[in-house]
Amino acid sequence: MSRMVLMGGVALVASFAMGATAIGAAQQSKPIPNFTFIDSGWLGFGGTNFIQPKSGPGPISNDPKFPYVGNNDTPGNQSTERVGDASNPILQPWAAEVVKQHNDLVHKGKRSFVAQARCWPGGGPAQLLFPAEPIYFIQQPKEIYIMWQRDHHVRRVMMDVPHSANPKPSWFGESVGHYEGDTLVVDTIGYVTHQYHFVDNLRTPHSEQLHVVERWRTIEDSKKLEVEVTVEDPKAYTTPWKATRIWQKVNRGPILESVCAENNINPFNLDEYPMPEAKTADF
Repeated sequence: MSRMVLMGGVALVASFAMGATAIGAAQQSKPIPNFTFIDSGWLGFGGTNFIQPKSGPGPISNDPKFPYVGNNDTPGNQSTERVGDASNPILQPWAAEVVKQHNDLVHKGKRSFVAQARCWPGGGPAQLLFPAEPIYFIQQPKEIYIMWQRDHHVRRVMMDVPHSANPKPSWFGESVGHYEGDTLVVDTIGYVTHQYHFVDNLRTPHSEQLHVVERWRTIEDSKKLEVEVTVEDPKAYTTPWKATRIWQKVNRGPILESVCAENNINPFNLDEYPMPEAKTADF
């Protein structure tokens, strides 16, 4: 059952979403983008860090004194741990100190685990960086769902509505969206400030003022999906910054069941983040 294909429901909602997309297209002078397919999803590629902008401030990168080598980088070379560049001028002093604290753990021989490696949600915008399994979309006139196959995380985007006056903090925040021609614009606030909720895979922190705007569009004849992210948090960063993430269209059939925490153990007693665990029932 760990890889059971959830075919019927996804095919049904995907078919409905395609119809909804066609309805929305008639309301615009330029057709709205179609990210929804019955048998295809979008797989992230190009590494597990954000792409830096062509100009202007971008996210922090790996410390150049400690080059990062991933498991799939340069076959035959020993992989290394992530060490963030705490000297990046976009960081407010307290945020730079948090990056330094994580770097110190690496220098002491500890693993630099990111939240998703221990089955925590990536949140925002770090959730966009998960590389190994595809994401899927359901587009409806009043709401859009972005679904990660990994652990079945679902992000809900309410269309053409304002933000709540006081949104309840959550892992994915409160997202509202609208179309601008062939681009889906998503505005998100109300993120939690959990100790494992970062904005990237270098464990860059944020505050309760985190505000993220995403501009989603298809490129290269709809073979690829691109999102330009603008991140603003005056309490954590000295300036707003931009980054990009790209996925490629893959035909792997409908979304599969993929459980992260099932049978995970810690045989080497590594100093890892604890696995998320429900202490009380939700119902």
